[in-house]
Amino acid sequence: MIIKRVEDHNIIESNSCGNIHEILTEEDYDSLSVAVLPDSQPTKAHFHEKFEEIYFVLDGSVSVKFYDPDSEKTWIEELNANELCVIPKGVHHVIEETSPGNRLCVMCVPRFVDGDLTPSEIL
Repeated sequence: MIIKRVEDHNIIESNSCGNIHEILTEEDYDSLSVAVLPDSQPTKAHFHEKFEEIYFVLDGSVSVKFYDPDSEKTWIEELNANELCVIPKGVHHVIEETSPGNRLCVMCVPRFVDGDLTPSEIL
């Protein structure tokens, strides 16, 4: 069993996502990572090759733009509190807008891998 308290969060600064409260670290659990972005801000467009990302909006809203290289389709999704999206490997994405006071939970399956963040030249 794993129990993580608020005081256990590892707070890190990301170049693409801003202030991240890492809840599950590699030392805690090796097949999933979980983080919360309090008051998340627009990000830099990117994609991942080694893991899928799951965005679950806890509070407020975020507007996410996607590009799927397989279908060559680009679209925007508005995610509100208690809504979720799964971003498959290779799909380009960028958070374009956020509401004040939002909180975004980000899960990576398998876990987040340092260096697996490729800037998107398309979005």
